[in-house]
Amino acid sequence: MQDDVCRSGCRNRRSSAPCSSLAGRASQLPGDRDLARRRTHRRRYPLASGTAGLNRLLIASLDRFGPLREGVRERLSECAPTSETFEAGDLILAPGERSCLRLLARGLAVKQTVLSDGGRQIFSVATPGDLIDLAGLFVGVDYEVRALAPCEVRKISAPDLRAMLRDHASLLATLCRAVLTEARAQRNGLIRLGRRSASARTANLFCEIYWRQKTLGLAGDSRCALPAVQSDIADALGLSVVHIHRVLRGLRDDHLAVVKNGVLQILDWDRLAALGGFDPEVFRPQTEASEGSVLRRPQPSRQEA
Repeated sequence: MQDDVCRSGCRNRRSSAPCSSLAGRASQLPGDRDLARRRTHRRRYPLASGTAGLNRLLIASLDRFGPLREGVRERLSECAPTSETFEAGDLILAPGERSCLRLLARGLAVKQTVLSDGGRQIFSVATPGDLIDLAGLFVGVDYEVRALAPCEVRKISAPDLRAMLRDHASLLATLCRAVLTEARAQRNGLIRLGRRSASARTANLFCEIYWRQKTLGLAGDSRCALPAVQSDIADALGLSVVHIHRVLRGLRDDHLAVVKNGVLQILDWDRLAALGGFDPEVFRPQTEASEGSVLRRPQPSRQEA
């Protein structure tokens, strides 16, 4: 279980001292957005030989909410994408930015809101294949995205996106279904924060992180990446670091789950899912075929200690 090594730093996010949590583990503090965006090791470059690979990734990601029409596929395959790399803690997307169909190609990232007092609320963990800027299709996003681990993000140009949306109504419909899928997952997060106990919140979050990576083939043997310190988990669940430390210890002692050295290990999936009231249907992409269908109601948790 990782120790939180920056409790005092996390309480003073507006100071100039670096913080070892997600918001500043390898970058500046959440309030220093402009400085973080000027980090010298952030690389942006056009993809030449890798263009086809990116376009296949983007098409595959959007196809989950489609299927895409052939005309849209052709336009996407002709785009000239760019790629950016980020270190852990780097700012990927700042509030106010518009969508460029940013695709997380590698690594984990979090969507979060930073409050005026320096506190933050993490409300989503992005995994490879996720489009992380869908909320900026028509207006600027009202949150920021930071790298939880080294990440690669690929995107198309804003003019290319606007032209495709103008010419292909089916692409807009696909993106709307993607937004609806994302909104459904965020409603699950609201229920997690508002109606579940601390242990159940943590179990639900761990099940989500593991299940989403497993569906991509990125998890196996009951293990997946979770390069987070305790303050990150606490900020995702609305708990204090002291409280989340007790919860993690309880999950370990009950042989349910362990977080250690950047790895989440699920020790008993059935019991953990029951504790968290986890329902994977919440995260399945909405498609044309599923329109009008009713999502089944998840079964209540058998235990919420």
